[in-house]
Amino acid sequence: MSAILELVAAGFRMFPLGDPDCPESLVYMRERGHARDMIRVYGPGECEAVRMVHRTLTRRTEGTTQQVVTVVLGWSVLDVWGR
Repeated sequence: MSAILELVAAGFRMFPLGDPDCPESLVYMRERGHARDMIRVYGPGECEAVRMVHRTLTRRTEGTTQQVVTVVLGWSVLDVWGR
């Protein structure tokens, strides 16, 4: 749960996928500059994330929710401005 709180504190917004009362997964998204970071959480043990810059996949990771959040929050801000 602390990983999710880190995402919210970092400016990510949550969107449920599937039935809102029982979603199949949750997507957290943050847009900055030319970049969009998206994290899909299936459960505490399964999560994946991507970074798109100018509609091109530039980074990808998967693992536990805590592992993925740690990696994503460490991605360089320089990507955000298309450098």
